[in-house]
Amino acid sequence: MLRADLVLRHGNIVTMDRDFPAAESIAVAGDRILAVGSDREVENLAGPGTRTVELGGRTVVPGLHDSHIHTMGGATDELAVSLAEARSLADVQSAFARRAAVTPPGEWLLGGSGWHESQLAEGRLPTRVELDAVAPNHPVFVRRGGHVAVANGVALARAGIGKETPDPAGGVIVRDPGTGEPTGVLIERPAFGLVAKLIPPATRESLVAGLKLYTKKLNSRGVTATLEPGLNLEEIAAYMDLWRQGAMTTRARLLQRVTNLDDVEALSSVLAPNFGDDWLRIGGFKFLSDGGIEAAYLGTPYRLVEGEQTDPDFVGKLLLPPGGIDELRQMFTIAAKRGWQVQVHAVGDAAIGRVVDLMEEVDRIHKVRDLRWVIMHIFLPTEESLEKIKRIGLWTTVQDHPVKLGHNMIRYWGDERAASAIPIRTIVAAGIPTGGGTDAPVVDWNPFESMWWMTTRNIFIQGRTEVLGADEAISREQALRLYTVGSAGVAFAEDRLGSLAPGRLADLAVLSDDFLTVPDDRVRDIQSVLTVVGGKIVHRNDL
Repeated sequence: MLRADLVLRHGNIVTMDRDFPAAESIAVAGDRILAVGSDREVENLAGPGTRTVELGGRTVVPGLHDSHIHTMGGATDELAVSLAEARSLADVQSAFARRAAVTPPGEWLLGGSGWHESQLAEGRLPTRVELDAVAPNHPVFVRRGGHVAVANGVALARAGIGKETPDPAGGVIVRDPGTGEPTGVLIERPAFGLVAKLIPPATRESLVAGLKLYTKKLNSRGVTATLEPGLNLEEIAAYMDLWRQGAMTTRARLLQRVTNLDDVEALSSVLAPNFGDDWLRIGGFKFLSDGGIEAAYLGTPYRLVEGEQTDPDFVGKLLLPPGGIDELRQMFTIAAKRGWQVQVHAVGDAAIGRVVDLMEEVDRIHKVRDLRWVIMHIFLPTEESLEKIKRIGLWTTVQDHPVKLGHNMIRYWGDERAASAIPIRTIVAAGIPTGGGTDAPVVDWNPFESMWWMTTRNIFIQGRTEVLGADEAISREQALRLYTVGSAGVAFAEDRLGSLAPGRLADLAVLSDDFLTVPDDRVRDIQSVLTVVGGKIVHRNDL
């Protein structure tokens, strides 16, 4: 009889498997689950070499699976100026002043992206003038999420951005309404890329080091698998170095970032779809179709925001390849023909409509249901778009952007649109297959903050908690299912991941509190006291 290498017993095992809904013990042999059941059923599988962990009634869940997290971005943030604890513009200035004091003049000061102006008392981004006040001799570049950045005067000058610089196609250089001078705020990659391209790239060694640090943090909250939504070849190479070192502590599915037809042609000509193993897999393509909160492509104009959004006709930015819709159609068609998954960032209602319509066209020639094409984020879908998504067989992924971005959603879109954003209950009720995640470091990487938002619709605005869109909240069990079974499906791994049953990969987390029953105000604080990936303990704390 095969004996267990590891047994966890006397616990509350939440399997997320319909055939084994709950259990007390779980046995692991090698990298697979050997048995799940009562203490008595499992105890006979232990032998002289079995490691036994007494759970003391603690809850065990399948390893959490973030279906949309920029782990590489988190890795680079590990080496940047962190603004996560900043609560005022003075705090932001102090953080950069400290880094400037130990950095040679002329060298770049980079801010981490995992923060938001909604956490600051002033509720706004810093300006170039405020950054110049503490770092007049350094170029400063501060990312805020994936769609906005702030540069100081030195950085703007290096990039040649001044009063007469036109907005690049697809981007916005925010200007002082009185003088016309750039404020330092740059919206969308075409704008902030003018500065970002001047920053020396991170070395392969630093990327690998950052990945090790960041994935260990993810393990501490029970995350055992991630999906990287859009990398270049150098970043993929860093992952491969990590894989070769045998140093991965989370499984990773990587999407290749594509912006034009040449990208799809080249990147689909060498690798086969889903190439890799259960630790590291090249999983598809990611395309960006519109902006974030400040530039999502909407069907009706934005609200005016003093000093930030001053165009009464502004409807956001539809981002297309150089050949427009025709080229995007070709990109989708080739990907479908060659068997690749496509995931598209689509936030605004107009962008979602355009993308879904295009996918419907492609589907008439090459069926995409089995390829599991994904609408990422899906903030403001119309009823018509949701019906098409269901009919075509598309998937969606949802993240907790409103926790920090709700502040700007209200300011830029208005209360009604903001409250209806990410209609998660509607999506789940429609039977549209969906994965859960965070989109960190655009917002926080904590999976329990994401599930806290899913089940309460709570958001933070300048130090206070509010509810935004309560009608779209879902249950705790539904949220956990999105973060396990749902995300595994996005990654084509539902036969191996997402639930705890015999034969599945032994990825699990022992929680500090029972997610299904703990009061709302304690959900965000849940940690993993023991995280196991492939039968190996990768994190242990207080157990």
